[in-house]
Amino acid sequence: MQQYMPEICWHDRKGILSVDFHPLVKDGRYRIATSSMQKEVRIWEFGYVMPRNEHVVAFLANMACHNTSINVVRFAPVATENLLASGDSEGRIVIWSLSDQPPAPTPDDDMPVNKENWVRQRVLNHEEDVSALVWSPDGKMLASVGHDCNLLVHEVSTGKRTICLRNLRNFPNGITWDPRGKYLITLSKDRKMDILDCVKGTKLKAIAMAELPARSIGGLHAEAKPYRLWHDDQLASFQRGLQFSPCAAQLEVGTQDVFGVWIFKRTEIDKEKPFALLPTEKATFVVRMCPVIFKLVDGEKQNYSGLPYRIIWVALTVSQIYFFDSQHMQAIGYIDNIHYNSLTDASWSSDGQQLVVSSLEGYNSFFRLTMSEWGEVLADEQRPPPPPSPQLIKVRKRKVKTKEEAGGDEERSSETDNALSQVMTQGTPKHETPKTPKTPKAKRPAIASTPTSTPKLTKFFPRPQEKTAENNEAGAAQPEPQVVTIGDEQTDNSASTAAKDDDSSVQFIEVRRQRRVELKTLEP
Repeated sequence: MQQYMPEICWHDRKGILSVDFHPLVKDGRYRIATSSMQKEVRIWEFGYVMPRNEHVVAFLANMACHNTSINVVRFAPVATENLLASGDSEGRIVIWSLSDQPPAPTPDDDMPVNKENWVRQRVLNHEEDVSALVWSPDGKMLASVGHDCNLLVHEVSTGKRTICLRNLRNFPNGITWDPRGKYLITLSKDRKMDILDCVKGTKLKAIAMAELPARSIGGLHAEAKPYRLWHDDQLASFQRGLQFSPCAAQLEVGTQDVFGVWIFKRTEIDKEKPFALLPTEKATFVVRMCPVIFKLVDGEKQNYSGLPYRIIWVALTVSQIYFFDSQHMQAIGYIDNIHYNSLTDASWSSDGQQLVVSSLEGYNSFFRLTMSEWGEVLADEQRPPPPPSPQLIKVRKRKVKTKEEAGGDEERSSETDNALSQVMTQGTPKHETPKTPKTPKAKRPAIASTPTSTPKLTKFFPRPQEKTAENNEAGAAQPEPQVVTIGDEQTDNSASTAAKDDDSSVQFIEVRRQRRVELKTLEP
């Protein structure tokens, strides 16, 4: 393995936050994308010049669309698509595509001329900082998590949001997509790992603690008890990178107090318990899998994973790089103190021969691997089929009905069918309500024929007098008293009328309704 550190101001001596390889390797030339605390994304190309294998880096493009620091950049896994996604601290995600048109002239005289024309295709948005991005295996979907505690999945070609899972966790800052297209797995600051359905977005499992047996790890004796698996929010890293193996058989994630890398088997992930722990000196925060699969080392009986092949990956701490594989319990490679500031990200080339590591001091380190030194590459046709996925959601079994219950259901169904047929032929039957018997009405008591008088009134309105010719004359005489005739009998109330004073009340006679009442006026 050879190590190179070009003395290039990648982003004007600003800290580099993310780096990623383009999946296409052409004529031994590799392309990478870098982002930093500046507002630009830059594309670079590098290769090796014979005969001394000199490492040569060339500038390709500078893309400016963001207003703040860019936290993450990721190329689409499909080489023919030529797509790049970048997420910044304002919640903006920009999808870039490589155009065939010649690039526009650079407005800044200090920047070199762009050799490639990367144009902005689409802009997606979070409410706060974007912390991690991941593409689907086919390069058609993009999943993202951010400081707004949301998980979003977009269709890249249309920008349609297919999954929006709000309030997922407290600051999720790690995400990976299952190579078989079944799971989305996130890791967050609240020390929980969530397994989700990548089609529906439903939560399948949440792993935070596990019952571990008693073990001696790095000279420390761990008791048999439940342990929290993930580091708390004091981890000095913006992201928590977890990743599936290229064969989708294992999942590697960083740990907490007893530092190291947890390994989960795909077939045992429903048990919510890690399969193995590979200890490290410091806390790991990024795991990156080599895309190439190797054969097992001949002559060695050790194979703790039980896989019929070898997988290689790197794990980053703040200042260290560990190389692990699926056959040996100890690290197969170790690099320390290559940068003055903290490491931030790492990426493998698609052929597995190049590894690049970025740092906050503003430099990138390149590692060139000789494949024969790491083992014999396993051909694609020699790979065994991937292991099956467990059933993470328990399906409720239907209760088997007895013969009596089944017979009752048949009777009820036949009654229903008969009722429906009757409705179809005769119409809806009319429901007759039973008639209630009428109760006889009580007779009214007879009213006495004796006239009764009402209480006296203090004031009354006199009956209006008829206007006659005699009344119009001056000093006309007062009208004669009236006579109330009841049937054939006459009652002269002239005496009562003469006896009453100005303030006296008028007496009324109450007569039954059945009798005829006639009022007559006596003429003079």
